[in-house]
Amino acid sequence: MLTPLPAPAPACPVDGCAAQAASAEPAPLDACPAAGEAPCAGLPGAECTQRAVSAWSDARSEGAVACVARMLDEACALGDGRACGFAGRMWLDGRGVARDAARGIGMLVRACDAGVRLACVVAVRWLAEAAHARELPDASDVRKRLEEEHACLTSEPEACYQVGLLFYFGASSYPRDRARAAQAYARGCDLGEPRACNNLGDALAYGEGVERDVVRSAAAYDKACALGEALGCANSGYMSEHGEGVARDRRRARALYRDACAGGEVYGCLHADMLAAQDAGAPRDTARALAAWSGACERRDARACAFVGVIYEDGPDGFARDSARSLEAMKRGCGLGEERACEWVRMHPGP
Repeated sequence: MLTPLPAPAPACPVDGCAAQAASAEPAPLDACPAAGEAPCAGLPGAECTQRAVSAWSDARSEGAVACVARMLDEACALGDGRACGFAGRMWLDGRGVARDAARGIGMLVRACDAGVRLACVVAVRWLAEAAHARELPDASDVRKRLEEEHACLTSEPEACYQVGLLFYFGASSYPRDRARAAQAYARGCDLGEPRACNNLGDALAYGEGVERDVVRSAAAYDKACALGEALGCANSGYMSEHGEGVARDRRRARALYRDACAGGEVYGCLHADMLAAQDAGAPRDTARALAAWSGACERRDARACAFVGVIYEDGPDGFARDSARSLEAMKRGCGLGEERACEWVRMHPGP
């Protein structure tokens, strides 16, 4: 929990006029175009932000500050996180614009999402004041989100994993944003969080919020496994079995599935059984295997239903998963007495 501190002087950017002025190129006081024109005049967001901050340091009138606010507002819309942090503070303080707490916090949240740590801190401190918190109906949830994101940005691996999950599912004050989930998982994995590595592997394997890259996916699963995540071992086994991102190696796949199963991961146990069934004559081709196991499931073969569930979880084409059909098959297997399917259902309760 961050301790509330007095708000910085409202006439300066969130990271200080002096520091910015020292690194910025001088800008004329008329840096902002006339009303009606695009404030950034076609500049990239980051360059517009730099000019706006330089102009802010020299602003001598409310009109000049309003000009800066317009520039920062547009630079934020262009995707520059620093601009969102600066503009958010201006809207909170009512400097150069009509005060709008909801808009100000919204901009600071965008900056925090973009990795601007100071924006997270400024927003948390502002929301920590009871009078301010009363201005926003969801102040408590937003503050918790900002604290979690700040913890991730300041190298707390568990926080990165949790932030990734919250963005992935769109829980609480987090929007459903697979790209930000992947970013949080990547940071958590870099910090050594095994579950974050596994989930990063998923994002890369299925192209969820990030460009699909099976080589990087396999590496992420391997790291998760090496760090002790049983599901990472099972996923690494799948990549070895199918030659996704690594050389096809069924012997290695068997070993990884066994390790995952020994670690209590039902996904690994079921895959190990499927490999054994293939060795005994079951179809290896995924489409044929799905047809065969689906038919057996209809004939009330509980284990076959569990295999159908695993195939749909993997994606029958190795890419497009169908979690709903996977869970449906597992529920049927559970009802027919397959305990591992029941365990799956307990771990994947669905909507």
